[in-house]
This record gives sequence, structure tokens and C-alpha cells, in this order.
Amino acid sequence: MPYLLFGLLLAYPFAEVMSLIWLADTIGTAWTVVWMVVSFVCGVLMLRHSRLAVGFKLMNDMRSGQVGVNSLFGIARYFIAAILLIIPGLISDVIALVLLLPWKSKSNLGQTKVDDGIIDAEYRRVDPIDETPRIDR
Repeated sequence: MPYLLFGLLLAYPFAEVMSLIWLADTIGTAWTVVWMVVSFVCGVLMLRHSRLAVGFKLMNDMRSGQVGVNSLFGIARYFIAAILLIIPGLISDVIALVLLLPWKSKSNLGQTKVDDGIIDAEYRRVDPIDETPRIDR
């Protein structure tokens, strides 16, 4: 297993370089450089404005009552996508764009139930208190 991870660690930069060579051969070197510069700038801007985006997302989730694991995974995906956009290469850019797609999770882990108008309560009957005084004056 450690050799597999080591092999993948060595193969990833090779695959990135080969994808850039293929892209430069397909669309041209100038457009490839433009692609790399634009993706780098987008990644830096995403990291720079991440505090604002995280704040707005968390506030929106708190208002709707849906703060949970899914919203935190969304924030983590945003950070990972920004870092992958900074890394030069076609493969990392494609992975970053896939991470930025809006995902809907079917699990409701950590989310509150939607208010359906039903109130669950207990009650007890209380008889009226006798109006006669207890101590005679």
C-alpha cells in the first residue's frame, strides 16, 4: 500500500505535465498559458474572498436552520477547489471545477426537521382554585 501511494505521488506531476503538453498541442501554447494564468488568478481570488463566502454560507444555513455536516463539506470543497485551481495543470483544474458543482446530498445528517405545523406537547387538567380564604381574620 505505501508503494502504491508513492507511485501515485510520482505519477500525478507526470500526468499534469503530459496533460499540459496535450492541451498546448491541441489549442496552442498561448491559450494554454492563458488558461493557466486565469485558473491561478481564480484560485487566488477564491482563497482571498473565502472568509466572506464562508461567512455568507454559514449565516444563510443558520437562518434556514440547516447547519450541519453537509454545509461544512461544502466549505471544505470550496477551499480544496481554490487550492487545486492554483496548482498549474489541466487535471487539477478539472477536479476543482467538479468540486465547485452544486451537489445535493440526500442525507439529513446534522440538519433539523422542517416545521410541519404540528406541535407536540403534554397537558394536565387544573381545577380552579377555591376562592374561600384559608385563614379567618
